[in-house]
Order: sequence, then C-alpha cells, then structure tokens
Amino acid sequence: MSRVRPRCTIASLLASLALGLGAVALYQSDAAELAPAAATPEAALAAFVVLAGGVFAGPCAQTRSPDDIGKVCAGFVDERDHLRAYLLGRTFSEFTTWVFLDEDGRGWAVVASAPLDFHDMTMAIPWPR
Repeated sequence: MSRVRPRCTIASLLASLALGLGAVALYQSDAAELAPAAATPEAALAAFVVLAGGVFAGPCAQTRSPDDIGKVCAGFVDERDHLRAYLLGRTFSEFTTWVFLDEDGRGWAVVASAPLDFHDMTMAIPWPR
C-alpha cells in the first residue's frame, strides 16, 4: 500500500496567501479619485477595477466558470441619499472591498471605497461621510 503525499507545500501556501492579500490590497489605492464618470454604474465599477489593475466580470450573479475565474465581480447592496453601495471581490470567492457610487450631471462615478472589515459583525454599511 502506498501513501499519497499532499502536493501542498509551505511555498505554495505562502504564495496563495500572498495572492489573497494582493486581492484585498488591490483596491486600497486612489482609484476612486481617478476613475472617470461613466454612463452606467457597471461602467463606473469597471473603470475602477481596471484602474486598480483588475479585470471586471460584471455582476457576480452573472459570472460563469471557467471564463470569469480570476476576474473581479460586483454585488449591489443598497442605495441611500443618491449613493449606491457595492461589494467587490474575486469571482467565486469572498468580497473584499466596499465601493460607493454617486450620479451627477456627468454620469456615475466612484466617490469612495473601503476594505471590507471581516471582523465587523454588525453588517453595517460604512457609508462615506
């Protein structure tokens, strides 16, 4: 009887951890200030993701494997005072980032973003002030 050896090594675990942390850090940039106004909320989110170095897959509910693996998708959460709250994350994974959009005369634009706090059990949306 032979033993099956796991293919998981410390190096591969560290590489996976680095990729995961990179996905979280991907949106912690000034992309919200740089993203141009767009005609639709989805276009504004796509511009934000592209400026942060990602590939936007659209709404998470519409993503399909294997075509959208490794891309970033969005989930609409709520709307308040003309602001829309979305969560972004890698497809088929956890959300990592809050993104807030506002519509003005020029179109939709990202006005703020924040990392998702996995320790916050209140489930409160961190609306920008």
